[in-house]
Amino acid sequence: MKANFYIENQRFCLAFDRYVIEEINGKRYVLPEKGAKSHASTFSDWIDRYLIDVLNIGKKVYYKEEVEDVEILDYVRNYGLFGFMADFPVNRYYVLDDNVALRDYNLIDYEDHITNMKLEEYLNFFMPKLNNNQIKELIEKCRKDISPRIMEKYLTPELNEFLIFSKNYGEPVDMILQYAKILYEHLVHFVEERHLMNYSPLIAINNLYTNIDSLHNNEIGLVYGYLKQAIDLNFLVNLSQDTIMLKICKFCHKAFIPKNSKAEYDTPQCKNKANVYSFRKRAQEEEN
Repeated sequence: MKANFYIENQRFCLAFDRYVIEEINGKRYVLPEKGAKSHASTFSDWIDRYLIDVLNIGKKVYYKEEVEDVEILDYVRNYGLFGFMADFPVNRYYVLDDNVALRDYNLIDYEDHITNMKLEEYLNFFMPKLNNNQIKELIEKCRKDISPRIMEKYLTPELNEFLIFSKNYGEPVDMILQYAKILYEHLVHFVEERHLMNYSPLIAINNLYTNIDSLHNNEIGLVYGYLKQAIDLNFLVNLSQDTIMLKICKFCHKAFIPKNSKAEYDTPQCKNKANVYSFRKRAQEEEN
């Protein structure tokens, strides 16, 4: 069976024009800089770029190369934060629960089982600058907003605006790096074995909204509400094509999407260097 899909943003996908890395409670966070201005972020405008850029951050982590703070800040300034806080809960309306059930392998406890956290503790993990009273006020605000009759396609974006698109929302640097590394590991494994690693809950797309408004055109809409959903969806779509265009350069090991499906190198320079090294290797073997 085949089906036609189209991909779109939810309303209120936001990013900020300036971010900063701060150490809070012994953990380094990426947060919007004080006074930063928010702007709409349309992931479909960068549909391949945000995937390639995060994979190549992951490549550096995978090969134990240094990832400088400026690389992370450049990434989030271009595309926004990932939305981990909305992605990990089993229930997309986690703010209604006093305890939040987090799905398998959520980068908070690094365990392959469901984790439970108190809601206040969970929100404070991603909003480390808020005190207990401010967290309680935020919960009350979200619950008041969710109580009126409202269509679900409008409700989730509004809650995200209060939470993952808030100026108080931040994500730990080590969480971003680990997620990028896991994505790259999956790509390496896929290139070598032609399938993903057996257990990959982190990149299973969570809480993805579907839009059936275009069924009259024989289409189903896949609507992502934050960056991680968009990355995971684009990653899996790329790997499910008859002709796989998402590749790893045989010389520099960077991820890339070529125009020619037979391409093996990210740039002409990589191809030239690979040829030089290959020539030198053959010459040494002939001498020996």
